[in-house]
Amino acid sequence: MIRDYRRRVDESQKAAAMPPSGFRARPISDSVRMSLKSNQALQTLYTTPNTVSVMAFYDRTGKAWPIASFVVGRADSFQVYALQEGSNQIAVTPLVTHGYSNLIISLVEEDRPIVINLETSDTKTHFRRDITVEGYGPNAAVSPTEVSVKEPPSNGTMMAFAQGADLPRSAIKLRTSDSNVEAWLLDGAYYLRTSDTYTSPSPQAMLTGPGGVHAVKIKPSPVVLISRNGTISRVRISQ
Repeated sequence: MIRDYRRRVDESQKAAAMPPSGFRARPISDSVRMSLKSNQALQTLYTTPNTVSVMAFYDRTGKAWPIASFVVGRADSFQVYALQEGSNQIAVTPLVTHGYSNLIISLVEEDRPIVINLETSDTKTHFRRDITVEGYGPNAAVSPTEVSVKEPPSNGTMMAFAQGADLPRSAIKLRTSDSNVEAWLLDGAYYLRTSDTYTSPSPQAMLTGPGGVHAVKIKPSPVVLISRNGTISRVRISQ
C-alpha cells in the first residue's frame, strides 16, 4: 500500500511538472542577422514558462555590442533583465502561460532601436539567440579585408559557415594543415571558417559571425594566408 501511494505521488508530481500539453517545448539555439532599417522584418523570441531565453548582440565585425537600455511592453507577462551591467546579453522569462508583448532595445552609441516580438509557445522555446546587427558598434574591429569584399555576404549560406551549423548537404569537407582553419567545397568555391584574420587570396565574400568567427568564400586555392597574433601563416588545403 505504501509503495502504491508513493508511486501515485511520484506520478502526480511528474504530471504537475509537465506542461498542459504533456510535452516539453523543443529548445532552439540559433543566430540571425538584423539591420537597423525601419523596414527590418520583426524577429520573434519564443519563450516557455519555467525557462530562460538569452539574446546576445554583436556588430557586423563579430564584436559584442553592449546594451544601453531596454523596455518591455508587458512587464507583468515577461521578466527581462541584463545579465550584467554593460553586457551585450539580455535574458527573458515569461511570467504567464500564454502571453504576447514586444521588447525595445537600445544599443550603446546607436540612436536607432531594435524591436523584438515576445511570444510564449507550447511547442518551441529559444534557449539562446545570437543577433548580429548590420552596423559597427563601439568595439568594432575593421580589417582591410572586410572592405574589399566583392559581393554582399549576408546570405544563408555564409551564415551557416560562420555558425558552423546547418551547412548545405552538398558541402564537401576538405583537409587543412591548420586545425584552426576549416574548409569546404561547395558549388565550385571554397568556404573557409576561422577565428584568425584572413589575408589571401582575395575573398569573393566574407562574413564575421558571433564570437569573431570569419566565414570566407574564395576561388579554389591549394594555399591560403592567415594572420595570427601578427604572424602570417600558410595553410594548405586538399581534398
